Amino acid sequence: MRPSLLKLAALGLLLLLNTPSYAGLREDGAACDARDPHPELAIPACTRLIAANPRGRDLAITYYNRALAWHNKGDLEKAKADYDQSIAINPSFAPSYGQRAKVFLQNQDYDRALSDFDRAIQLKPAGPFSAGWFNNRAELFVATGDYDRALADYGKSIELDPNSWYAYVNRALVYDFSGKDRLAALHCQDAIKLAPRAAGPYYCRAVVEISAGDLDNAALDVDRAIGIQNGQPEFYSLRGLTLASKGELDQAIRDYDHATQLNAQGALNYARRGLADEKKGDIDAARADFRHALDVIGLDQLDRTQGQRVAREGLQRLEKVATTEKSVGTDHAAAKPAPALATAVPAAPIGTGSKAAPEKRVALVMGNSKYRSVPVLPNPGQDAAAITDTLRAAGFQDVRLVTDATRDSLVEALKSFANAADGSDWAVIYYAGHGMEMAGENYLVPVDAKLATDRDVQYEAVALTQVMGATEGARKLHLVILDACRDNPFANQIKRTVASRSIGRGLAQVEPDSGTLVVYAPSTARSRSTATAVIARS
Repeated sequence: MRPSLLKLAALGLLLLLNTPSYAGLREDGAACDARDPHPELAIPACTRLIAANPRGRDLAITYYNRALAWHNKGDLEKAKADYDQSIAINPSFAPSYGQRAKVFLQNQDYDRALSDFDRAIQLKPAGPFSAGWFNNRAELFVATGDYDRALADYGKSIELDPNSWYAYVNRALVYDFSGKDRLAALHCQDAIKLAPRAAGPYYCRAVVEISAGDLDNAALDVDRAIGIQNGQPEFYSLRGLTLASKGELDQAIRDYDHATQLNAQGALNYARRGLADEKKGDIDAARADFRHALDVIGLDQLDRTQGQRVAREGLQRLEKVATTEKSVGTDHAAAKPAPALATAVPAAPIGTGSKAAPEKRVALVMGNSKYRSVPVLPNPGQDAAAITDTLRAAGFQDVRLVTDATRDSLVEALKSFANAADGSDWAVIYYAGHGMEMAGENYLVPVDAKLATDRDVQYEAVALTQVMGATEGARKLHLVILDACRDNPFANQIKRTVASRSIGRGLAQVEPDSGTLVVYAPSTARSRSTATAVIARS
């Protein structure tokens, strides 16, 4: 039976309504193919294109573009899955191998990373892409300690793209580590000529200047680097080194603390902070930092190698001092500290040996001011700095300052602090910033939280129970001080997916386990004096 005209018209309308419009596909193509894809736009656009599979479009490139967007968002698992799909569709598409290699490199899967870099370079041995792959493969060789091959690959990257200032910087840092100061200085100068408004070249020159003993110019260059690109842990750690070398230890430790907040895996930064602690006479804090330097992953092989060397020598020095002190008793004249490293600070003076060992007190201080989705809070950063000074003055040996923490950095800081709290006598956590209660559970709100729906809270905020758990390793006192803003702006914007789910404007009272004390500051305006009073009474 032939279909009626009415049925044909209805079928045509249905097909029209379910087929993406040409204009819509064109807009999705622009968003998916953007040179610097924005994940929130590119991912759904590429997804629609994959579903529509329009004629004439290369699906390998579409999957590659979506993988880049996932990669930029930090979702390495989904990025790898899309790179895999792109390669399955077109096994000769070199960029997917090069980018997948970066995922493996970030996951420290060096063998598979090297295999993918080799394949990408084999498929496309010349051009801007290849320059980047040689640079990235050199990073892999640095991570594995193969510095000769790293220098060769950085050189090949420069040869293929003479304007790649970052390859000059990376090669200079390896030269500096290898003791080739002149070559390092020349490469830093070349990088500055190529990119006078970039931060990396000035950081590069500061490293070389410190090696040459030119601390004044190093301080100027690292300040310039921070002014151009804030938020790099290496920059703050290097500035801390220049300050410590000038005897400005408190300022140096603040920079080391900030570097740790930005990336808690910096082995060299922990070692440098240990040296500053040692010079201040905080021997327990110095030991703790040296041990952290030996335990963390490290930013890369250079960072790990240098940090662990300084840490091992620091621990050996402290052990020698302790042994000498024990053998001579109160005879201070006979107990002399071992010489420090050329880049270190002198060992701390020896005590009398007659006093009982002080209680081990550790603290984590967090201040979140620069929220990205709601107005900035003016006080928490200042309050956190003041509390840090107060705790150190009160005799806490290990005080970690974390400011403007994202969820990832806040969780990492809690994990690291929990290790430090194990076996301590006192463990104290102070938090200033936004906090909220949902369905009877309290949460601290990191600066990168968006909290569009109530479901997002458990994924974007950090539960108070997790914070309290970080103190449980202490033997005597577990103290959590919450100086959270009571007028939470997120409460107005959160969309409820469950109508009965309660969302509070601030934190609810809690009943912690025995041995844990949770203290609430009465108001943001009085946060600094309140928290200080609590510590003083402790």
